[in-house]
Amino acid sequence: MAKYVEKQLILDFFEGLNEAGIEYALIKNIDGELPEHLVDGKDIDILVKESEKEHFEEYMRTHDFCSKVPPCGRKKGWRFAYQLPEYEFWQKENVESTFYVDCSFKLCCISLTPKTWIPLDKCINEDLWGKRVFDENNHWWILDDETTLIYLIVRAIFDKREFRTGYKNGIEERKALLENDSTKKKLSKVFFKYTDRLVTLLNEGRYEEIINDYFTFTEY
Repeated sequence: MAKYVEKQLILDFFEGLNEAGIEYALIKNIDGELPEHLVDGKDIDILVKESEKEHFEEYMRTHDFCSKVPPCGRKKGWRFAYQLPEYEFWQKENVESTFYVDCSFKLCCISLTPKTWIPLDKCINEDLWGKRVFDENNHWWILDDETTLIYLIVRAIFDKREFRTGYKNGIEERKALLENDSTKKKLSKVFFKYTDRLVTLLNEGRYEEIINDYFTFTEY
């Protein structure tokens, strides 16, 4: 039977961020694993506003979190392009659970250049702060549906190189947003002239075709 991170640890973490007034958003919660089914040793992915970086670091240090070397950070040979801040990796100390927090300061993805992280377009990273949503059930801030949809698509293609079930489920829940001009405009900042083709394949549920189709697309 899988061991899970203690639920209260997760709830207390977000409650502390709220009380400290730190601007953050939970980046994703694939298949609703939080707060009860986060496998022990698996990290939580959050986004903190870049201007809150020092405030966040102070909070973590004073609340029994220890800074760790990021698994895909500079010390492991990774680069952060276009002035993207390196993400941070923290572990909660003095608890039975192995509880990690992965904190980024901009939404980003893996570049086609090996071992390189790049930020998503400025319009995506700036717009999300005015659109984030407070989840009343769990008492934490989350990304709005449009940003979540874009992020799931981007990470599936660039980072995972596949559309895993949890990603597909998240996209299907928000697929109606693909018809919005705002969503298409933001997707075009990442996929350029492939955007219309991508939207068609997503609407038709042809997930298994997308990765190869995108990387072999030449009509730019």
